[in-house]
Parts: sequence; structure tokens; C-alpha cells
Amino acid sequence: MERLIAYCGLDCAECPGRIATVNNDEALRAKTAAAWKAAFGFPLGPEGVNCLGCKADGVKIGHCGECGMRLCAVARGAEDCGACPEYADCAKIGEFLAQVPDARANLERRA
Repeated sequence: MERLIAYCGLDCAECPGRIATVNNDEALRAKTAAAWKAAFGFPLGPEGVNCLGCKADGVKIGHCGECGMRLCAVARGAEDCGACPEYADCAKIGEFLAQVPDARANLERRA
């Protein structure tokens, strides 16, 4: 399966928002918006579920476009947070990765 590792380590290829966008799946957009609104309190409707991935050009789902980790990595020109020289001591990514161990594994997996 294709892997699209975001700056934070999440795999955008597995994101239901991206999958809904790629497949133009309105039912998945609605399901994803409802799930994220319930789980995270995002004020998001199905029309807001449009994204091709963190590193792709174009529109991002609100929280991804505004993500501090993404904005920092872009400003630093880092491939992802794991490639940043301050990765090990970064509180911002550290707090996130404590909650999402799969993302940590993706960032620490280097070819």
C-alpha cells in the first residue's frame, strides 16, 4: 500500500478525509466529518472534508492546514519532523507522538 507520511508522522494514505477526497465519496465525507466533530470537537461539515495530504499542494482540512507541526517543518524545509535536528527535544511533536505511537514509528523509520 502507498504510504504518504505527513510532517507529524501520520500516514495520509490511511486518512479517511484523503480517501474521501481521492474517491469523491460523499458518504465517507459525511461520516468522517461527523466522527471528527464528535471525537475532536472540530466544527466541520462534509463540505470541509477535502484534502490530498499534508504535503500535497492545494486545500487542506482545516486542522491540517493550520497544524503547528506542519507549519514549522515547512518553514524549516524539513522532510518531516523526524528529519529536524530539534526533533528529539521538540515539545510540540513530543506531546503529539505520546498520543500517537504509530506516527512516532513512521518518523523514526528511515531507509
